[in-house]
Amino acid sequence: MLEPWTNDTIKKYFGYYDNRKWGAITYPGQSVAVFFAFKHFKPTDLTGIVIGSQSPWVEAMALYHGAAKVITAEYIPLNIQHPQLAYVHSIELVKNWQKYAGVDFVASFSSIEHSGLGRYGDPPDPIGDLRELSKIFCLLKKGGLLYLGLPSGADAVVYNAHRIYGYIRWPMIAAGFEFLGAFYGPNPTPYKKPPPVLSVGNYKQYLFVLRKK
Repeated sequence: MLEPWTNDTIKKYFGYYDNRKWGAITYPGQSVAVFFAFKHFKPTDLTGIVIGSQSPWVEAMALYHGAAKVITAEYIPLNIQHPQLAYVHSIELVKNWQKYAGVDFVASFSSIEHSGLGRYGDPPDPIGDLRELSKIFCLLKKGGLLYLGLPSGADAVVYNAHRIYGYIRWPMIAAGFEFLGAFYGPNPTPYKKPPPVLSVGNYKQYLFVLRKK
């Protein structure tokens, strides 16, 4: 069982963000892009879902920037003891998706690219990532925001670690969404156009902000 997510837990993360201690959180050097995405496209007074999370760094970033409530969808049971946070098992979310449909935003960082590759015990599914995006699309209200962290580069499957998204698979991921911006690392300024795809063997973990059409 993971440690409980309490008021003190979230306050600890707030302290990291106040003092820009990015090295203290998961994926140091990359996850800061999520912070600046929330800062630029604020979730103030909104309700959202985080897909795949075993420590509340994304949830804390959303609350830090004004989110009203954040629900975490995760296979591992979570002990939530914070009034603005909630937990739903990933399978329960799929079975009763109508209960959660119409949320204002969904956030996922370094999760979707693993879906269907069996790295975490999931059954092999060559379009597992696309299925996850279809679920997210159904959960979001029209105009809802998707904060999506994915590896961007020449299209590849690095089996069984992750996928890399380029000119072929990225349009499948982004179908039905409008591009609003992309963030990388500690740069607070968003890309106003999709960043260029890097050459084979190189990729960057961007945080893309998309809006459901």
